[in-house]
Amino acid sequence: MASAPTTATGAMAESQEPSPFAWCSCENSEEERRIRVKEEALEVGLRHCKDLISKFETFFLHNADSNNKSSSTILGREALEKWIQDCKHLIDTHKEFRVLVGVAGPTGSGKTSALNALLGFPELLPTSNQEAATAVPCKVAYNDDDRHAMKFRACVTFRKLAGLRRQLDQFFEDLKRRDELLEADTGSPEDFEALRDANASLKPTFEMARTVFGLEECEVSKMTTEDLLSDEGVTKLLGTKKKYHSPNADQLSEQIKPYMDSTTARHTKSGSEFAAWPLIDEVEILVKSDILRNGVVLVDLPGLADSVESRAAVAEAYFSKLVATLIVSPARRAADDSTSVRLMSEHQELRMKMDGKFHKRSYCIVVSQMDQIDRRSALRTREAKSNPNLQQLLEEEEELKSKKQQKSEELKNARKQLAKLHKASQSVTSKAKKSKMPSKGVSKIKSQGRNKAKIKAQQATIATIEQQAEALEKQLNDIRGHIIFLCVKDRNKFLDGRIQQDFERRQAVIASNSNDSFKDTYDGRVSICPISAKAFWQSVGDEEPVVGFPNRSYSGIPNLLQWIRTATIQERESHANSLLRELHHHFNVIQTWSKEEWGHSRLHVDRKWVEEELFPPIYDMLEQSLKKHWSQLKANANKLSPLKDQKVPIDSCVKECRDVVRNWSYKDTGDNAGTAKIHWITYQANIQRKGGKFISRSGEDPIEYNWMEDISNVLLKTIVADWNKALNHDIPKLAQPAHGIIDSIWTEFLKGLRMAVDDALPDLLPFLEDVMPNLGAIKEQVKDKMRRALKNISKDASDVPADMVNSIQKKWLKTFSESIKKKGKGSFKERQAMIADFAQSSGRKMFNAAFYSIRKQLSENFEQLPSVLEGISKFAVQAVQDLITVLLNNVILSSDLNVEDAFKEKFRLQRNVRQVLIQWDLEWRVSKAASSNVSNDDNLALPDEYRSMEYDFDFDSDSDSDEMDLDETSTE
Repeated sequence: MASAPTTATGAMAESQEPSPFAWCSCENSEEERRIRVKEEALEVGLRHCKDLISKFETFFLHNADSNNKSSSTILGREALEKWIQDCKHLIDTHKEFRVLVGVAGPTGSGKTSALNALLGFPELLPTSNQEAATAVPCKVAYNDDDRHAMKFRACVTFRKLAGLRRQLDQFFEDLKRRDELLEADTGSPEDFEALRDANASLKPTFEMARTVFGLEECEVSKMTTEDLLSDEGVTKLLGTKKKYHSPNADQLSEQIKPYMDSTTARHTKSGSEFAAWPLIDEVEILVKSDILRNGVVLVDLPGLADSVESRAAVAEAYFSKLVATLIVSPARRAADDSTSVRLMSEHQELRMKMDGKFHKRSYCIVVSQMDQIDRRSALRTREAKSNPNLQQLLEEEEELKSKKQQKSEELKNARKQLAKLHKASQSVTSKAKKSKMPSKGVSKIKSQGRNKAKIKAQQATIATIEQQAEALEKQLNDIRGHIIFLCVKDRNKFLDGRIQQDFERRQAVIASNSNDSFKDTYDGRVSICPISAKAFWQSVGDEEPVVGFPNRSYSGIPNLLQWIRTATIQERESHANSLLRELHHHFNVIQTWSKEEWGHSRLHVDRKWVEEELFPPIYDMLEQSLKKHWSQLKANANKLSPLKDQKVPIDSCVKECRDVVRNWSYKDTGDNAGTAKIHWITYQANIQRKGGKFISRSGEDPIEYNWMEDISNVLLKTIVADWNKALNHDIPKLAQPAHGIIDSIWTEFLKGLRMAVDDALPDLLPFLEDVMPNLGAIKEQVKDKMRRALKNISKDASDVPADMVNSIQKKWLKTFSESIKKKGKGSFKERQAMIADFAQSSGRKMFNAAFYSIRKQLSENFEQLPSVLEGISKFAVQAVQDLITVLLNNVILSSDLNVEDAFKEKFRLQRNVRQVLIQWDLEWRVSKAASSNVSNDDNLALPDEYRSMEYDFDFDSDSDSDEMDLDETSTE
């Protein structure tokens, strides 16, 4: 009988469990330290996985004998190859992991400047061309290519031909509509505004024709879609991608400029030069920037200026995947309640609420350009006049101005006195030269000496006064900076109050329906981060800091960086937890395979019988136990479905639908008190777009229309609170009680495993006990996969609202088609009447169909849960089997006795593997991140107090100037 390993008893195995790895024992740490420990451990594990994969593949390459059946069996090659493939899949999963942070803002908001500051490269993204920079979606991700030449990379994706064709077809339809309006123009203000609107709608495509095709408006007006698309130099680019790389940021920025602003370039070998940005769907940039580590991707979303369908689709595709959203609004406009509404439609807001992202951890208002403040206006505000610190500083400023004026007078007088002394000295010198009497000459020399002493003393006095004046100027500048700081602070406080009040009202519908455990998140507050990119760059460069912003922390950029890192922690930690548990299992498998002591304690048993007869019933028991629990879990989840037994108040939906349709006759459909009517040409444009997205540009600010989203919002508002509560709170919470049940299932499984082995093959039990603790890692994987399956119900349902919009649109198509046929005098009112009649007569049927469609989609989504859970059961069995397979490979002696060389090669490989595992184990136990200091959030937050400059000037002087205490206005 083979001897057992020294640790192979149940009691010993349980009492000698290794101390936990740092990433396992940090759960009670504050989140910033916790995520640092886990992400460090993840990189360590992946690095060692790559190292082991390399060792195995090199071994297979240089040991041809490992391919024969006997050697392959001794080595456990099949298990190793599976391990390699599993690890490669894990590495790819990590490489593809993305946490998307969307950044949106109007033209001129400073959005691109803010992005450059966040990335740490002042001119990486072009800021010069407002229209292009707004229109081209751009995402910036971390560059994991370490080659010097690949330090900065970019991929430019051109629009597809079909998308450009649709834009041009719509353009020529709009052009025809504009010409009809010109013929019917009555000269009224309404017609004038409608013409402006029509021309504004045509402008982007006219601009494209001029920029890309080199055609003027009069030329394009006589052409067709096919005429424009006959330009092969343009059509060759469509549907393609171009990739660029460079060792420095400035060079890459120059390479991508022609695709993001109006810079012209030759884009094909035979074509002419033109600016290509109207043909771009998306630009992806890869750089090494700290903000982008661990999968964070900044997505620069187009603003309202972009009416190109394909780019709008790109932005829409990103929207449901965003983990966090930044809305950039300049300080001068941020207090306008309508700003955030313009940048995020009601439909997008509802979708954020349904996705569980409409709260301070996922939504941030970035108040940009806070350095742009009119001091005079700011000091006239009620807040400024009632601020005692500010008023005291103003008094001190006046006092310093007075002292500075005194010093100026002193300096002026001192310089006059010096001039007199020089003149007197020159006079004495001149007289001395003319004097012929020796005694008088001696007297003149003495007089010259006294004059030189007086001049020297006066020069010293002037130097002191100049030094004092310089100190006064610096102190005066410091006080001015302090005054600006307080003005900015007061404005920030005012903006905060206005924005928070608006957000609290908008969040109330879901906040009142949240569980107590989520009250901290849904507390009616939104994150607000004031920033100044200009102040940031001047504080980190060689320039003088912006007045009122003495160092980089006052720019707000470090605070915004911290917010982004914090906002992404939940997604990053979920990813890290999942992969660390996978890595832990792979570590255990390969550690079991490489055990040295088992080489001297092998069993003489039929391995085929063990693998095909002994263990399968035990595996089946585990699978059936989990399956039974999954059935109950699925039933519990179904009970919480937000639409299962809900009855939507159809009558109220129909009534609100009628009101919505009536509002389509007004310019601002969201303003119930608005009186400005929509022009018939704009109304017609909405019909021609089948109620889809249309942007009117006649006014100072663009107005976005989306009739179908307006209709869908009526229904979504009735279900959003229950939807959010069920999918984002209640169903994920089912994981907590499920953990305890999985623990019980696992305990019974291990008990059954021990009993079966003890009854049928007791000699194997000591070896099995030695790896029994490793099976616990598989249990944790099962828990994690189950938890993710519950959370994914919400993620998978994120597209349901968009599908509902399309479904509702189909109901309207016939009405839109019939109404557009109405021509001539009175056609506008006829169209309005037809659309209103449809809403009245078919509203109930439409909403019923839409509701049942949503419910069916959600039900189908829930029906995916059993198959996902079944996959988890199969995973659990396979993972246990993988571990036991490598165990058997080491402890069961092969029946082939002519494999001594194969054993030697295996032992040599095992020794090399153990060296890697020892280092891996050490780095997981002793975390550098756990012992290092975590950056203090207070140091990154926007400072609440002004840090005055310190001065070392000595104001003691022999002059008659007043003594001054330069620290009298300093504050800490």
